[in-house]
Amino acid sequence: MKLIEAERKLRAFSEQKRVFRSRELGRVLGESGNTLRSSIKRLLDSGIITRLARDVYWFGDFKGRDVPAIEEVAVALRSGEFNYIGMESAASLWSVISQIPVGRLTVVTTGREGEFSTPFGTIEFIHTAADANEIISNTVDYPGHALRLATKRYAVQGLMRARRSTYLIDWEEVEDGD
Repeated sequence: MKLIEAERKLRAFSEQKRVFRSRELGRVLGESGNTLRSSIKRLLDSGIITRLARDVYWFGDFKGRDVPAIEEVAVALRSGEFNYIGMESAASLWSVISQIPVGRLTVVTTGREGEFSTPFGTIEFIHTAADANEIISNTVDYPGHALRLATKRYAVQGLMRARRSTYLIDWEEVEDGD
């Protein structure tokens, strides 16, 4: 497929999606196997897409949109798993801790743990054994975001359960409820 045609097809999806796995690129481009691998290589070489991690690609510019790009990447890295903003990231968003993690997002996942550096910041995945019901009942929708957000109490419980630093927690703020 010609680069211009591939870019046109990707642009048609860019309002809904900027992060793609190779199988998704295959569906968009209508290719598979060696043809798809060759197209991905040419798209990378031309700068039309950027590799963010193994089998994770970014299409488009890095300018902001409604959904934070780092969250789009987190969803793609752990697709098929339950994921939510937790630990220090959630505690900061709820003003339970005064420090704001800059360039870092902590995501609790039912998938594998790991840490990924991206052009948007570092994503730290922390594994949880919690089931779907526990996660849904202890997280809230976070409008304008790709991930759910742990409640205040659940974020603090997660920090304590994972034996992470709790010395910055404002316990009065935790007691104020969600």
